[in-house]
Amino acid sequence: MHHGDKLSAIIRNGCWSLPRANSRSHHVDPLMVHWLSTFDPLPLNQGPDVLQWDGCDASKTKTWSIWNSLRFKGDLIPWHRVVWHRLRISRFAYHQWISCHRRLQTLARLHRFGLVDNQQCYLCSARETTTHIFLHYSYSRWILYNIMSTLGIALTGDSWINFIIHLADLTHMHKGTIALCYAQVFCYHIWRERNARAHNSGVFGRKKLLTGIKKDVIARLHSFVWFSKILDSRPDLIHCTSL
Repeated sequence: MHHGDKLSAIIRNGCWSLPRANSRSHHVDPLMVHWLSTFDPLPLNQGPDVLQWDGCDASKTKTWSIWNSLRFKGDLIPWHRVVWHRLRISRFAYHQWISCHRRLQTLARLHRFGLVDNQQCYLCSARETTTHIFLHYSYSRWILYNIMSTLGIALTGDSWINFIIHLADLTHMHKGTIALCYAQVFCYHIWRERNARAHNSGVFGRKKLLTGIKKDVIARLHSFVWFSKILDSRPDLIHCTSL
């Protein structure tokens, strides 16, 4: 086949007649065969060829519809709203995504792969796991308690994942979204502090770290016009984010 060939060049007797895969096209061939197996070629001599996607005029097709038809769609995971909420900040969301996949390089994880011998937390003497760093360690728990108590949220759950999933299920939408934003920023700052102590590059006191977390969240809240409108009717929400 050549670049200028028409669609009729790959139709024989009303059926598709594709060229054999070669070293350059073998990786595309299975996908092409799958697409073509879902519909039959149109009868020839029915007017000029037109460009379509999924039976619709290609000029009116949206990029997202093409992407959705190409990608694999699995079931929604229980923590998807924890990462991809309206107030997410890209670098914090990416870090939260890694933590939800349990891929943060904690000492317990590195030990499991035989990369380190010591599993002792850099922040204390306990075994370093994701749940310990973000939920059980007294340093991070004090910060998290001060954040969530102003929102009326108790520190519940036996793991970090279960706790943040609980935040996504809160009935108060706006307060729940603020809590998710706080949890995301908190997760990033605690992990950064953990790495700073691991490399002896300085230690933040818990009050200073709490102040930094609140500043990031407040800046994010005020970057949304829709949130400013919400504050007109619910001024009490801003008190949850005041320093």
